[in-house]
Amino acid sequence: MNRSQFKNSQNETVNSARLFVWGMVVLMTAVFLSGCATLSHAAENESYQEDLYQCINNRSFDRNFGHSSEGFLPASYSEDRRYQRQYPVGSTSRFDEYEIKLRRLLSGNDQRFDESYDRFPQERSDFRSRRQPRNSFEDNSDSQKLRELIRELRERVLPQYDREQYETEFPNNYPIDPNQELRNKLSQRYSSASVVGTLQNLDPQRAYAFYLEVNRMIDSRHVQPPSYDVRTKKGLQNLIFAVENRKFLSVNRISASPEQIRMAQQKWQQLIDQHPARSPQDAVVVLRQAADIAGSHLRMQATGVIYEFTYGSLYALDKHSRFEFTPSVSGPRVDVGGESVVGVGVQLKVHREGAVILRTLNGGSAQRAGLQRGDVIVGINQRTLAGLSLDEIANMITGPLGSTVSLEVRRGSRNARINLSRQSVRITNISEVKIVDMQQKVGLIRLEKFGEGAVQELDQALWSLHRQGMKSLIFDLRGNPGGLLTEAISISNRFVPSGQIVSTRGRNQSDNTVESATHERTWKLPLVVLVDGDSASASEIFAAAIQENRRGLVVGRKTYGKGTVQTHFPLQSVSGTFWLTTAKFYSPTGREMAGVGVKPNVPVNMSEQELEEVGPVDRDLEAAINTILSQKPAELVNNFASQQQVTPMRFNFSG
Repeated sequence: MNRSQFKNSQNETVNSARLFVWGMVVLMTAVFLSGCATLSHAAENESYQEDLYQCINNRSFDRNFGHSSEGFLPASYSEDRRYQRQYPVGSTSRFDEYEIKLRRLLSGNDQRFDESYDRFPQERSDFRSRRQPRNSFEDNSDSQKLRELIRELRERVLPQYDREQYETEFPNNYPIDPNQELRNKLSQRYSSASVVGTLQNLDPQRAYAFYLEVNRMIDSRHVQPPSYDVRTKKGLQNLIFAVENRKFLSVNRISASPEQIRMAQQKWQQLIDQHPARSPQDAVVVLRQAADIAGSHLRMQATGVIYEFTYGSLYALDKHSRFEFTPSVSGPRVDVGGESVVGVGVQLKVHREGAVILRTLNGGSAQRAGLQRGDVIVGINQRTLAGLSLDEIANMITGPLGSTVSLEVRRGSRNARINLSRQSVRITNISEVKIVDMQQKVGLIRLEKFGEGAVQELDQALWSLHRQGMKSLIFDLRGNPGGLLTEAISISNRFVPSGQIVSTRGRNQSDNTVESATHERTWKLPLVVLVDGDSASASEIFAAAIQENRRGLVVGRKTYGKGTVQTHFPLQSVSGTFWLTTAKFYSPTGREMAGVGVKPNVPVNMSEQELEEVGPVDRDLEAAINTILSQKPAELVNNFASQQQVTPMRFNFSG
């Protein structure tokens, strides 16, 4: 290689090195400016990003920092306040010194390369003659200036924000506490006078007898008894969270330090992890160990520990099994209900502003005052109701017999304050009996529950409508939670002349039944059954019997899907009863109802807002009347005798 070739090669190497250095300078400058943009939240502005891009490529700054916040926000942001962000408060002068320094680095006075980026200026050819090793680039004066500038920026205090203008609303996707339901149960349980009174009347021996009685009953009668390991772990979990509950600590007279509570919780957790209970004997051993821990660390009586283990066995079951520390008659039921209530006589549904009235009860003060369907109760005794649960609102309305409650009621755009007296309102099984279409003689019977005597009330209602000329019937079961299984069968027998009504299947032979239509005389008239998402248990038995035997049509929305039977067992160890799920029930075609429910033949679809905003016009009832007028229910009843009945699935019960 001659001298000229060597020199050209050296120049090319130097040129490449210079290009690399300045490329890095430009890149670092871009990163720095991007960081500034992030701190000021201006990266969300497309116009700002475009100006910043041009600023770097043209090596100049045009002072775009003085734009208003509206100019920074895209149009879609300004339309929705939830996503709107205000930017740091401050003048554009705070960036001046950095502009000047960056200009000096990138301006023509300190220029190292021309705009084409493909050659060095000729006046700097003397630099090309000096070959620099790669590590000497760090000593380049321009790189040193840029590092100093970045260091100075890092030392500056971060921008201060105007808290009143800077609004950012983040998505509400916080993790749900899986133990919150248990905490709520504990608070509700130890707020119940009957639960606390039962505990306070127990000694360790009676509490232990209560625990054994409940678990023996679960073993012998529950439709799907859980293992003892599951039951004991539920009991230990109850204790772990109970000692964080003030009401539990007060009832059990525990005055322990936080450290003592933590130690007890750790010991109980070790029992969960290390001692599985595979038999009733193992469960008793774990129970005694848990009681020893409570006594040594918290000075807690064993009664409270045994009580929580008993409730742990209950919580291991389905959600419909429960304790009831009040005496009542025994027998298989699919739900329960009281005979009367002290209040103003309204049936309510939760509303975002309080509670909306679905209907007023006969004989109640609300009915006499003129309250009606669609009225929204927004306040009680000068307290607003927005955000309260339906149970909380109901507790505020009820009170001592003869006392007065002040309701603030909204009807449309008008508000009124009404003082009502609390009275004992009898809750009958049937709340409405009337002709809803006088021309077509369409009758309506609203059944609130399948309680004792429901079939006798139904007979009276049917004959009353018959005397008024009823030609077809709407049987309203919306909101009906169920009741006695025997009443559901008897009422179904009033309309279904033949075919299966329901079958039940449990672990014992006594829980396995098949019920078919046996009534000699039935009402032969077009029938529509009106249901919604709160129609459960016995309501679903009746609706499925009518639908699957093709006796009538179901209108409304899919039912709740409870599908289980609870049997009521009086307890010997305490004063109370144990409602235990002993069987599941199946439709006439053998379809399991639990978790499925009944789908209507004629659905009435409504949005959540429409379901909440209960208006004076009953859309469900209108749909039921239109279904009657369509003549389809009449065709079903007229052709019923000649129809081939649905062949039900026969279970091979093994006991």
